[in-house]
Amino acid sequence: MGDRSQEEQALMKIQHEWAEARVKGDSSYTRRIEADDCTIVWPEGRIVNKRQDLQTMNGDIVFTEFKIDDLRVRLYGDTGIVVGDGMIKAHKGKQALLGGKFVWTDTFVKQGGQWKVVASQITPVLEK
Repeated sequence: MGDRSQEEQALMKIQHEWAEARVKGDSSYTRRIEADDCTIVWPEGRIVNKRQDLQTMNGDIVFTEFKIDDLRVRLYGDTGIVVGDGMIKAHKGKQALLGGKFVWTDTFVKQGGQWKVVASQITPVLEK
């Protein structure tokens, strides 16, 4: 599988690029890294597939911030688990959809030599 630290760095790089792509509205990046059978659990509990996730990037949902504060990577052969946290802000028209601190878990599997996201869950951090 290669050098562990190199694989961890690759997954961290993907996380940062994916966050940047969200803010830029670049659906081509998401299309490349999400596996065809990817499942995403959005913060409000809605479960979407790759096609539905890509539809959210067609201008109706705009991410204005996706700042990553921390990432932790664990590797299990050709599977990588990335747990992160940071600030995310998004709106749909004038309605705020996301705003504040979130944590997420992304599961990657190496397919054809490339890391692909197969599952993702984004959870809001409740302030105490």
